[in-house]
Amino acid sequence: MPHIHLVDSDSTSLSITAALLERAHYHISSSSGGRDALRAVFGSMPDMVILEAELNDYDGFEVLRRIRRSLDTPVVFYSQRARAEDRIMGLRLGADDYIAKYTPASEFVARVGAVLRRCQQARRPPLERLSCGSWVLDPAGQICVASDRPAVELTPREVHLLSFLMKRSGQVCTTSQIIQHIWGYTTRQSRSIVATSVWRLRAKLERDADQPRHILTVRNIGYTFVP
Repeated sequence: MPHIHLVDSDSTSLSITAALLERAHYHISSSSGGRDALRAVFGSMPDMVILEAELNDYDGFEVLRRIRRSLDTPVVFYSQRARAEDRIMGLRLGADDYIAKYTPASEFVARVGAVLRRCQQARRPPLERLSCGSWVLDPAGQICVASDRPAVELTPREVHLLSFLMKRSGQVCTTSQIIQHIWGYTTRQSRSIVATSVWRLRAKLERDADQPRHILTVRNIGYTFVP
């Protein structure tokens, strides 16, 4: 039974969401604030965190920032705040989905299940060690090494994404190919999800993430890796 940790300062909303997910056969724990949520997440390592953007202490975006510093745990916003800029902010910070609370309950549960399934797939990175130019990717150790820089630790999803690009060095990988291979689903937010993941990978691996030399964007198509 997957363990989901809910974070919401509204006790009524928290109870309703917990009951909804328990009926869908998830094990639920909960926190009413950001500080308690971080202690619970790092202490119990749930399979997913569902997070309200508006909390009484930290806001949900700060909670996500702190989780993403060291964990690849799936995080979904389920929030009253659902403006376009809120959704974009959440996805850019590494959220796996951003769902408005006025979304029908059946769709909400379905999207939670979809995130869990695709994140389980993303956690199965390739096993073989890859070399491409001066770059060496070690999936087992979740490390990438280049001759002119120190070793960099990657999350399982980043390993999967970099492996996909390195194996196709010099080829253009479309956004659709990337999302289907690594996440196993397509949504209207696919471009944003892939772009955010590429941006995070560049921030770790490129000398200048704003002027990348290796993980390149092919406008309106996708990405290519140049060793």
